[in-house]
Amino acid sequence: MTVQECYALMNGNYEDVIERLMSEERIVKYLRKFAAEDDYTALLSALDEKRYEDAFRHVHNLKGMSLNLGITALAESGSTLCEALRGGAPTVDIEPMLVAVKQDYDKAIAAISQL
Repeated sequence: MTVQECYALMNGNYEDVIERLMSEERIVKYLRKFAAEDDYTALLSALDEKRYEDAFRHVHNLKGMSLNLGITALAESGSTLCEALRGGAPTVDIEPMLVAVKQDYDKAIAAISQL
C-alpha cells in the first residue's frame, strides 16, 4: 500500500502532511510511532475510572498527533470529545463522541498497519 492510499483509507490529508514533513519516509516513521502510542487505550481506561482530567489529556494528545499527521477524521472526532472533557466531568452524553473516536482510530490504525 502506498502512503497516499493509506491516507485515503483513513480519511486523512496526504497533501498537508507531505508539505509539512517533506518525505514519505518521515511520514511512515511518524505514523508508526503514532500507532505505537498508548493514548487511546489510556483514554478508555481514564474514562472507565472517571478520571476526566486524565481522559482530557489523552484525547488532547491524540487530537494533536492526528492534526500534525494529517489524520483528519480522527483529529475532528478527537477535537469534539476533547471539548466535551475540557471542563472535567462531561455535562453531555459523550458516548456518541467516543464511538466516533473509536471508529476513526480503528480506521487509522488499520490503514497504518498496511504500510
